[in-house]
Amino acid sequence: MAARLQPVNAAATCIGVLLAYLVGTYVTGPFHAASHWMGAMLACTSVVVVLQKPGLKQSLPVGWMRVLGTFIGALIAFTYLSFWHFSVLGMLLTIFLLEIVSMLLGIYVNGHIATITLIVILLISQENPRLPPAINCLLRFLESVVGVGIGLGVMWVSEWWQHHRKSGSGSASG
Repeated sequence: MAARLQPVNAAATCIGVLLAYLVGTYVTGPFHAASHWMGAMLACTSVVVVLQKPGLKQSLPVGWMRVLGTFIGALIAFTYLSFWHFSVLGMLLTIFLLEIVSMLLGIYVNGHIATITLIVILLISQENPRLPPAINCLLRFLESVVGVGIGLGVMWVSEWWQHHRKSGSGSASG
């Protein structure tokens, strides 16, 4: 059972989430303080999504799909919010459209994660109807991208650390 424990990976996730939380809260917050907690959530979830894979090579495509799906979701949300105010029916229609577009583009699995961003954008616009759709969508997209970047950076550092730790312990015993 102890062999399954990977404290470096657990610590990497904690560090990534902390960095994403700080960026989501304190960097994007000044642009729209009322939604900075949701921004932190999107950045943190992006880190977690990227770090679910076992290595950087496997995390890169996941990160790219997160960015692409989030872009498409933000674009659909922007288009909707440019013409209409939030409604539950509108939210369901935009989710349906995002899911169909994700299927057509072959990114359906990652489209589900992008759906979270779309929902967050729409719910923020419901809570803050005077927030311009462009600002709302751009902030949420950037927060997701920042989270992906932090996740990939943490994955790279974690792999580097583990590689050096193994090579260092191998040379010390030999």
